[in-house]
Amino acid sequence: MNEQNKKIEFFGGKLGPWIPIIVLVIGMITVVILNKTDFYVYNLLTLGTILIAFFLIKKKKSFGDVAIAGLQDSMLSILIIAFLLAGILSKLLRLSGLIEALVYLTSVFNLDPGFIPVVSFIICALISTACGTSSGAIVAVLPVMLPIGIDLGCDASLVCGAVISGALFGDNLAPISDTTIASALTQESKINDVVRSRLPYSLIAGGISAVLFIIFGKLTADVGSTVISADGSTVRALVLLIVPVIMIVLMKKGWDLAGTLIICDTLAIVINLVLGLISPAQMVNEEGPVVGGINSMMDMIVFCILFFIIIESLKESGALDSISNGLLKLCKGIRSVQFIIMIASVFGTIVTAGSSTGITFVGPMANKIAKKFGIAGTRSANLLDATACATCGFVPFCTPYLLSLSMGAEVTGIPDDFSFLSIVKYAFHPLFLMIVFIISILTGKGKILAKDQ
Repeated sequence: MNEQNKKIEFFGGKLGPWIPIIVLVIGMITVVILNKTDFYVYNLLTLGTILIAFFLIKKKKSFGDVAIAGLQDSMLSILIIAFLLAGILSKLLRLSGLIEALVYLTSVFNLDPGFIPVVSFIICALISTACGTSSGAIVAVLPVMLPIGIDLGCDASLVCGAVISGALFGDNLAPISDTTIASALTQESKINDVVRSRLPYSLIAGGISAVLFIIFGKLTADVGSTVISADGSTVRALVLLIVPVIMIVLMKKGWDLAGTLIICDTLAIVINLVLGLISPAQMVNEEGPVVGGINSMMDMIVFCILFFIIIESLKESGALDSISNGLLKLCKGIRSVQFIIMIASVFGTIVTAGSSTGITFVGPMANKIAKKFGIAGTRSANLLDATACATCGFVPFCTPYLLSLSMGAEVTGIPDDFSFLSIVKYAFHPLFLMIVFIISILTGKGKILAKDQ
């Protein structure tokens, strides 16, 4: 942005527009250290950041226009609609008993303890892909599979690594995942194109991970077999697996995200009611899938609303353009651009302590750089998403580890050396997801350029 095109100016020169962001990052790191990672805390920090930005702007009267411009961003509108509908669908699938039904499938086999980690990985991957939530999958699977694994002599950290890997598999791939939505929309790409193009990378990384979980499971577990005891009364809920299948089919036919989610939400509601998985009263009560699903996304939506105001202030000041121009100078070719997008995604994920928030943070800059070099939106979206999800697999203050460590500490028989360091060495899927994309950059494999799409 040229000087004459600036709409607002900050005190502090070129550093001024970045002071609120710096304060926000320091605040997020602080609350993570203090273990105050609820989203409402992030929202308070973001609100405080807006106040700082207001007082740093030279012409205070113009701040209202900046805020309104941020709220009028079309991407924000799409994100709000998508998050609301995705929240409802995710809640419908989880409350239906689908999780318990998937776990029950393992009860028909007498499993060698060495297969518990790979079973945990597969179940968690299915749930996170179907529901679009890594944290929900971890909360659902870990309390079941970790005690079973410990009782059978499995390595507790290996089981946790498998659960985290499975959760991140779906978080990266699921069409209703907030990371998929955020990466696609910030890169101006269609959800179905993004999911289809990243599927081979996910399957390669997931396949390698599954093999390693079998190998390490056999090496670390006692020889023997058992029957997993689980309630089979909810096996009917497996019918709901048709919902994500229909979602993918509709998107391949060109349906937009909102229309697809409305169809899938409606179908899931009908199936749950017809099969008696969720009663009509439960469907509409405060904790039910509709109201509860909406409420589950409100903190994320509030964060996006506040965050877009901050981003707009950066845009209006020319700060984002300055950073983009600086990054462009570092870009010498298609390969270096892709690595810079990955580095930006790592940075965004770490400073915001989350994959979707990290993608939202660096997405606009990545989109501008990708367009400059003719890189396809699907490619930049996949680089952002894969890197952000993989980064969460190695950062101790990201949700997967906070959940795993807190829940694992309550399990009887958990070993004394159970910690982030004992788990992270088994985070196979995020590791190989990152490696697969790095190899694709170095070799030039995949549809990288927009002209190739």
